[in-house]
Amino acid sequence: MNCIVIGAGNAGRPVARILNHVGNKVRITDSKNLEKFPEKVQKTLLKMEEEGVELQLGSNTPDFNGMDSAYVSPAIPKKAPIMEGIASKIENKELKLISNEDVSCIINDLIDIDTIGITGTVGKTSTSHAIYEIFKNAGYKVWLCSSRMGNLLSETIIDGIVKGLPKENDIAVLEIPHGTLGIMFKVHLKVAVLTNIYIDHLDEFDNSMEKYVARKRLITCSSDVLVAGAPCRKYVEDLDDTVFYCFNESKSASESTNIREYNSNDTSKKSESEHEKPEHENPKCPVSGYYKNGTLGLKYNLKGVPHLSSGESGELKTQFKPCGYYLENSVGAAAAALCYGLDKKAIEHGLSKFNGVPGRMEYVGKYNGRDVYIDPSHVIEGFIKTLSLFPERTLVVLVENLDTANSRDKQKLGEVIGRYADVMICSAYNETMNKLDRNAVQEIFKGAKDSNALKIGVDDLKTAGEVSIKYSKPGDVIIHVGPGAITTYDSTKFKMMSGIEEGCKKYE
Repeated sequence: MNCIVIGAGNAGRPVARILNHVGNKVRITDSKNLEKFPEKVQKTLLKMEEEGVELQLGSNTPDFNGMDSAYVSPAIPKKAPIMEGIASKIENKELKLISNEDVSCIINDLIDIDTIGITGTVGKTSTSHAIYEIFKNAGYKVWLCSSRMGNLLSETIIDGIVKGLPKENDIAVLEIPHGTLGIMFKVHLKVAVLTNIYIDHLDEFDNSMEKYVARKRLITCSSDVLVAGAPCRKYVEDLDDTVFYCFNESKSASESTNIREYNSNDTSKKSESEHEKPEHENPKCPVSGYYKNGTLGLKYNLKGVPHLSSGESGELKTQFKPCGYYLENSVGAAAAALCYGLDKKAIEHGLSKFNGVPGRMEYVGKYNGRDVYIDPSHVIEGFIKTLSLFPERTLVVLVENLDTANSRDKQKLGEVIGRYADVMICSAYNETMNKLDRNAVQEIFKGAKDSNALKIGVDDLKTAGEVSIKYSKPGDVIIHVGPGAITTYDSTKFKMMSGIEEGCKKYE
């Protein structure tokens, strides 16, 4: 086919590249000139040009000459003038419209190895890496694709296909966020994992939770079995091929992991009403995890689960190093491995080797007696799971600007952070979008107005790191929260730690 791709944004680029890879003649168009794109995107476009994709940038009137099919980026407004022209050409049978389903089928044909796909609002990356560790230590050659490899997973997956990674490995473990699901829902998954569905990204779905849930459910379209965290039950309870997992935070488990337990009368320290009795404590989960004295255990009963002819029941136990949300996410990873058919001894061995993921509840070290962590939490549930780990210690929270391409309710998030923090140091600089926004700091502080935490606003993370030493003492915990630990991990960590190291020299 001779294909024209309308829109060189995040949706159009991977589609153009995969269409070109399978032998089509591809032209990609956009109203923006090349230099108007971010530097990293410019490099991708130029690489695509080297591979044979024709770039037609900086024009509002795409050249359809010689084209017989078209893909239209979903970011193009339906009322844009170009859409009328395309509709006319399709109606007159001058163009065939290429759908996301068409693209998904192409990708499915190119990934000809067993695949485990992971989606959810939070926990995708740590779950993906835990699954990778299990299969790697079981002797498999694993193609892992997660946000650690690139922020735009659709481009990262397509890049892996172009480089031949499916042919070099035995199994694929793919993190699939909601955007990437649009071109991956026809890819056959031996096991699909849905970690959770929480309120986030709704501005991309007309502020409709129903539409957001529908997008997440796409991961079930071509999967043999769905492994889902207990919080997903109300969204997927109608699906038969579902194995629910949960992590049971008993009193002993809470004490072992230093997770704060709330008194129902303590309104200053309890979560949103909808989370007062976490659904992951539901006893109906076929896979249920627990933690005690450094050991992660799972009790499982997979008898009678559809598509699992060798379903069995049992228990596995292993020494486990990470803490916090890694416990629940690793239970999900183990559930996925069990549903795949992996031996429980192999799963125990793999989990014992798992040390966590850089930037996710990462322990950076001790600085002048303070324990320093970096974490990417930027939604309510993430803050609760992360900040509740240190109930008996003074907590200094370095809050990064929480917006990404999505604007977040910073007042609501500020209120949650304020429940846990003794000191809140908020940076106005948006590490993801590379811009200064002092109003974001005021919004966070406005939400935390009832908190007794000391509140300090600064312009950048380096300054935040520096003053965190000034307003802390030996024995305290300093922890970064914000999406920069994902989107710009290296620079975010460098800036914060440069400040902390400077603060150690300056204040002690």
